[in-house]
Amino acid sequence: MISPGRLWWLFRRDLKRGWDASYHDYRTLPRIEEWAWPFWGEPQQSIPIHILTGAKDWRLSAWMLASWFQFSEHAWPIIIHDDGTLPDLARASLQMLFKNARFISRKEADAKVGRMLQAYPFCDDYRRAHPLALKIFDVPFFTPGERFMIFDSDLLFFNHPREILDWASVESDECWFNEDVKEGSLISAREAQEELGVKIWKRVNSGLCLLNKTAIDYDLCDRALALTSIPRGHPWRIEQTLFMLCAAQHGKGGLLPRRYEVSLAKRASEDAVCRHYVGAVRDRFYAEGLKRLRRFLLPSEKAPS
Repeated sequence: MISPGRLWWLFRRDLKRGWDASYHDYRTLPRIEEWAWPFWGEPQQSIPIHILTGAKDWRLSAWMLASWFQFSEHAWPIIIHDDGTLPDLARASLQMLFKNARFISRKEADAKVGRMLQAYPFCDDYRRAHPLALKIFDVPFFTPGERFMIFDSDLLFFNHPREILDWASVESDECWFNEDVKEGSLISAREAQEELGVKIWKRVNSGLCLLNKTAIDYDLCDRALALTSIPRGHPWRIEQTLFMLCAAQHGKGGLLPRRYEVSLAKRASEDAVCRHYVGAVRDRFYAEGLKRLRRFLLPSEKAPS
């Protein structure tokens, strides 16, 4: 039973975010279980999509993946990393929707990655403290090949992702990210150069990552966590800063076009390939994103041909 205090908090939240966001959160979000991909029998692409999810955002993850399948027009290997909170019911629903998905439980990940990180104590401490660390340490560890993609749960696709498909279709050791609304790095250019010998990349957002294993340097991450101010910054930005440092040291790739949108605007641009609904505009995930996508992804919403 929901407590009176919780009910009051929900009421105030819904009043603040507006009718559209509340309606599509309560009514549209759960309907992702109606989505079906009819092409599972066709060959899937080779590069896996990794997601980190749990109890609070697994339905967002499902909408994100469904929109990716819809607009990329391919099936992809999916590797789902449990942040330690994913309920059995959620796992069963995700397995039903994405029949080829591989799940990495937190218990399995802690045992295997924990052993590997014994040689990197500052990385190990960070991973124990913050679930987001699984993105940079666990994903490369569990990736079967050399290349992989990481998509955050609060990302939605609206158009054909040509640049990503071009990257996936050829051999490449480049790393690509979407561009943040402002600089979010937890390390200054001067500190990165003096302590790590790295010339930083500006405005890297790790909500969408196209990566190569060769770029992920655990020793660099350990030194960055030990020698710089990064651990004193906002926990949400630590893994993003580490990704940026690894890619900048690797020196190949950069930022995707701004049509891979990260913005604080009320609406995505007309030509947006996708939008990362960062915390300040999370309500737009429901009010804009789900409202826009339901006609593509929910069978009962599609117009008759």
